[in-house]
Amino acid sequence: MALMDAAAANAFVVGVEEIDYYPLHSCTNGKFFGYGRDLLDAFAKQSGHSFTYTPLPVSRLFHTFLNDSSIDFKYPDNPHWQADLKKGKSIIYSDPVIHVIEGLLVKPEKVDQLSEASLQAIVTMRGFTPWPLDQAMRQKINKGAIRVYQEDSFSQVISLGMTGHYDAVYASPAVINYYLDEVMHKPGALVFDKMLPFGSNDFSLSSIRQGDVIKQFNEFLAKNQPLILELKRKYRLTDKVSQ
Repeated sequence: MALMDAAAANAFVVGVEEIDYYPLHSCTNGKFFGYGRDLLDAFAKQSGHSFTYTPLPVSRLFHTFLNDSSIDFKYPDNPHWQADLKKGKSIIYSDPVIHVIEGLLVKPEKVDQLSEASLQAIVTMRGFTPWPLDQAMRQKINKGAIRVYQEDSFSQVISLGMTGHYDAVYASPAVINYYLDEVMHKPGALVFDKMLPFGSNDFSLSSIRQGDVIKQFNEFLAKNQPLILELKRKYRLTDKVSQ
């Protein structure tokens, strides 16, 4: 096994977000699944490693990963997420496993009608921060000029977004569109507004102590592009507009 050269096969714990962000990843009733699970399982199978997935709420996951050696890896992660908490920590990030657009979705009649200046209220998942928004908007959020409401499930986030009492929902269009199409059966009830600020988040696997395994994972990503594309197609993650 080529991937075994850098580090011996071992059993590891991967801390994952206890949210339903399907099809990117989801954890409901203690079960982790979606694109992220399939990708990590494929790597574990090739490398001979064994992964156990430990779900935790987003904020608690950060604190546990950074301060408790019980978690070997965090997925997903990004150097920009909770940067203040990470100061002084040496974290190793894998190459990106997927590029995910995250931005603001609005009711169809509001598309192209809102601006950075007119935004007043945003709904998102608990633990999420609208990082793609520019510095001026972040300052408005910090000062309360733009209110950010956080909910525990995307069903709640979307339901509030559809009421029209809030300007926009902040999330990945891929996740919102999946919910609207497959779960709520209300396709198009919210629309990604590209006139408002949005950004691309790279999802990576991270670790503080297992640098050799991260190198293995990078090698796996480089050598298995057909498999990765197949997984993206399986989970409807190949649309460049919404991903």
